[in-house]
Amino acid sequence: MAQCFTCDVNEGHIPTAGGVIYEDRNWLAEHGVDRLVRGYVVLKPRRHVHELADLEPEEAASLGIAMQTVLRAMRMALTTERIYVCSFAETVQHLHFHLIPRYAHMPGLGPTMIPDLFAERWGCSQEEAESAAKDIRAAISI
Repeated sequence: MAQCFTCDVNEGHIPTAGGVIYEDRNWLAEHGVDRLVRGYVVLKPRRHVHELADLEPEEAASLGIAMQTVLRAMRMALTTERIYVCSFAETVQHLHFHLIPRYAHMPGLGPTMIPDLFAERWGCSQEEAESAAKDIRAAISI
């Protein structure tokens, strides 16, 4: 297999702010490496999988629990208006879900906010990302 950015992150070769937020047998969640907004979480399978249709039955069955666990913790830990969930897996061809918090100061424009997000309009510092990761991880433990 060719080099995979997400596999490198999963194996610890590329550090993330605050480390692993959630993990189970099949899934990992960490703060987004690019720190596009405080509390931006990436949920991805441990195994290299290109798209949803490629998941094994156990991975597919556990996705809902992993997603719900992380989203509930984000809702508890962050003061958000909404949390968007999307997946593209085009640039990085390893299935992953973007869990994007939308705060009150951000426009409620749904997918039309994506260009501003990736232009780092609401980017956060390493310390802010680490703090968010810690808060979300703590909320999972409750």
